[in-house]
Amino acid sequence: MKNIDNKVKWGILGAAWIANERVIPAIQKAENAEVIAIASRSQEKADRMAKAHSIPKAYGSYETLLDDSEIDAVYIPLPNHLHLEWTQKAAAAGKHVLCEKPAALSEAEAHQMVEVSAKHNVLFMEAFAFRCHPKWQEIRELLNQGEIGSIQNVSARYSFQVLKEDDIRLNAAYGGGALYDIGCYCIQGIRLIMGGEPESVAAIPQMTPNGAVDQAMAVAMKFPGGRLATIDCTFAGSYNQSIEITGTEGLMRIEFPYQHPKVSLTKNGKISTSVFEYQTNAYAAQIEHFSECVLEGRPSAILPAEDAILNMRVIDKIYSAAGMR
Repeated sequence: MKNIDNKVKWGILGAAWIANERVIPAIQKAENAEVIAIASRSQEKADRMAKAHSIPKAYGSYETLLDDSEIDAVYIPLPNHLHLEWTQKAAAAGKHVLCEKPAALSEAEAHQMVEVSAKHNVLFMEAFAFRCHPKWQEIRELLNQGEIGSIQNVSARYSFQVLKEDDIRLNAAYGGGALYDIGCYCIQGIRLIMGGEPESVAAIPQMTPNGAVDQAMAVAMKFPGGRLATIDCTFAGSYNQSIEITGTEGLMRIEFPYQHPKVSLTKNGKISTSVFEYQTNAYAAQIEHFSECVLEGRPSAILPAEDAILNMRVIDKIYSAAGMR
């Protein structure tokens, strides 16, 4: 699809919190994008969201939004178990797809999503907004330049408390679980830092009291060259996001890596905090990047569609190692 005003016209499939609080405002900040429609299974909810964000069109069904010929791309923030279905329908309708993480419930589903997008000649990208943050480009440059020597070990942690028993993230039928919800970030970050895929994994889950989903997961992974990585993700801990990278010549610590990264380096016992601080909105950077790819008719170099398959492959291996598959 070609836009004469050089702006990608977006539709939002669902009225989820992340769409309301993060992605819709991000689209409205982006220079090459505009949100023109939102859909919910409740017309009332769609109308309310549209009014709150001054969105021109509100639809009471997802199908109706996909029938709108003005829309170039859709953002899918639906529950995890609906990602495959609505990616398939969006692609068949000729819409480019930015799908909230985790892209799917399995590697097999991710394959289907990538294949249907290619079949209909539309772009597909999993929504790891942090990958588009400029600080992550500098982090990779520092690591590639050998700032801490050869990488030996990476530890990633992500935690917060899920207190309501009816929280969708604790519902197995909807694709709930700590690994799906927050562990996927840790996997994405570790794979990026390691520059490859794990050769083997081991995992121990902590299940919810009713045994429905993993409320926590401890993971150990071995990468080529004997390098190691660990993941600690939980719905039962105080809020924390962090990555520690141990190299032969130093240690890099990244606080809040998936929102607004703050980097510190430790060498010879001395700690220095990175000076390259950005106020960049990672969600807006993601929207601008994806929209640019749509306008230029090229796949994402940051997060190619196939990366969703690789991330889901690791998730599958972890759940298998944990005895949950």
